[in-house]
Amino acid sequence: MPDDDRGRERKAVSFSHPWALLLGLLAVIPWLLSGQKKLGYSSIARLPEDRLSVWIDRGLRLLAAMAVLLLALGIAGPHLREQWVEKLGTGAQIALLVDHSSSMNENFSGAYLGGKANESKSALAAKLLVEFVDRRRDDLFALVAFSAAPIYVLPLTQDREAVRAGVQALGGRGHGITNIAPGLAMALDYFKGQPLTGSRIVLLVSDGGARMEEETGDQIRQLFQDVQASLYWIYLRNPKGGRLSVAPKNPNESATPEYFLHRYFQTLGVAYQAYEADDPQTLQQAIAAVEKLENRPLHYREKLPRRDMSSYCYGLALSCLLVLLVFQSLEVKAWNG
Repeated sequence: MPDDDRGRERKAVSFSHPWALLLGLLAVIPWLLSGQKKLGYSSIARLPEDRLSVWIDRGLRLLAAMAVLLLALGIAGPHLREQWVEKLGTGAQIALLVDHSSSMNENFSGAYLGGKANESKSALAAKLLVEFVDRRRDDLFALVAFSAAPIYVLPLTQDREAVRAGVQALGGRGHGITNIAPGLAMALDYFKGQPLTGSRIVLLVSDGGARMEEETGDQIRQLFQDVQASLYWIYLRNPKGGRLSVAPKNPNESATPEYFLHRYFQTLGVAYQAYEADDPQTLQQAIAAVEKLENRPLHYREKLPRRDMSSYCYGLALSCLLVLLVFQSLEVKAWNG
């Protein structure tokens, strides 16, 4: 569904160097001075009146004055101010929360490959997430990476190039341990102060979980309810990892944190869905499943950068000067005979 522009604010023109507008006063010079070469004639009274020449002279003076004014405007640096545009699309506000710990350097069989290997979980996840971003044309994306601590990457934006570059960078070598709670808090913080329109999603892509203190869990639960965000977890499971839906034989939370994290997510009081990906194919299917779930009308405001207008002034001034040069080449330099 294409965007509809609504509520476009009135365009306002500003100048980077307003003092240069005073140079426009020089536009009176063509009206005071002719600029044409004077030729002697024995009796000016014998020359017939030529109204066409009079109007051509006035036109050339006007062109010269316009060229001066346009050059002054160009030097002043005219530009349209940045503005906010309200748009209507179909999609969601999506905070991508991507695991960047050292375990993401492994492949789905559990073999360590390093950050440069194309088959690592981080590289495959980055590749498929970029394709996901490209398909979601109207969504606003935020991006957080996390390992031992969260990494602020991008706030909610429609800048596809920035989001794509950020996701691709996370396909490299990861470091540290998995600590999800601070990353969740940062991802949810992106929604604060944003208009509540359409769907809000935290898309967690991680190959493991971590033990969460009860107090921290209560704070995260409250944040989810405050911002009314849904949670989708794409769990990149390796052969050594347990199933989220199967209770472990060992009830020790530190040994099987993924299962207990999944159980905690079910108590958030918001929409939650987990997808287990055992290989690149199921990872792709999980991302496709998330893509189908959230396609609602989305209202958002997009900030348009300021637009420089000086090039138009210089272009029009050049056109005026070219016309003046053509007429100067036709000017009579001396009387014949």
